Amino acid sequence: MSGKRRNQAFTRKIALIGLLTALTAVMSYIRIPIVSSVTVNLVLPVVVVGAIICGPLVGAWLTVIPAILSFPEAALFMSYNLPGTVLTLILKGLLAGYAAGMVYRLLCKKYPKGSIFASAIVAPVVNTGTFLLGCLIFIWPFLLDLAEQSGVGIGALILGLAGINFIIEMIMNIVLCPAIVRIIELSKKKFS
Repeated sequence: MSGKRRNQAFTRKIALIGLLTALTAVMSYIRIPIVSSVTVNLVLPVVVVGAIICGPLVGAWLTVIPAILSFPEAALFMSYNLPGTVLTLILKGLLAGYAAGMVYRLLCKKYPKGSIFASAIVAPVVNTGTFLLGCLIFIWPFLLDLAEQSGVGIGALILGLAGINFIIEMIMNIVLCPAIVRIIELSKKKFS
């Protein structure tokens, strides 16, 4: 590849990363109400698409701004354990974006379409799993008290905090990610 082509490819990649970063920031503010106080946003599909197209490190990077923007929503948890909550919020996204990119990278040659779906599934699994692990390590006593004060069981509280969000994220990723990747592939062919 010539130097000029390499520079053009690099410039396109940087522009795409900038666009995806801005998109994740905007999507962080758009909340879709599901049930009662449970809302979801469309950040994770953008992260997965970025991880697929630009690699695992970009997938991880794309979660930094949404994680920081989610701090106000976690104020209740932060009042109990600030460092643990911040670490959980940042790690869950970083690991989800990175894992989505790595799964795609490992599977894409042998299973081109399957690798997209695998990445779309891995991201919410890692995201929610890391969140639950962070809750267990850093705020479990607080959650037990919160469940007791609310008059619900801890299982119902966890389902409300993470379960419904996980299911919605999984469905959105499985539906949206392949379509978005296909659109980007078509645009690459058109503008190459």
